[in-house]
Amino acid sequence: MSAITELKKLEPSPQPHVPKLVELAELAKLWSLPKSWLQHHTRAGAVDPLPCLRFGKYVRIDLADPRLAAWLSRRKERR
Repeated sequence: MSAITELKKLEPSPQPHVPKLVELAELAKLWSLPKSWLQHHTRAGAVDPLPCLRFGKYVRIDLADPRLAAWLSRRKERR
């Protein structure tokens, strides 16, 4: 094997992106909104649901999710 191949083996592989997940209560504080308003917008029957991750009864929001940025943009356009 060449020296370059040996060096590549020693290089750490890139770490996958680990999302920053927040609870609805934390997001409510960040956005100055009632938690109940956010809960309503994460439900399946919502017209334009807030993108979220569900772990059973637990709902989390990935702040780095591009769908969240798109959702916010759509909300801004409605004004």
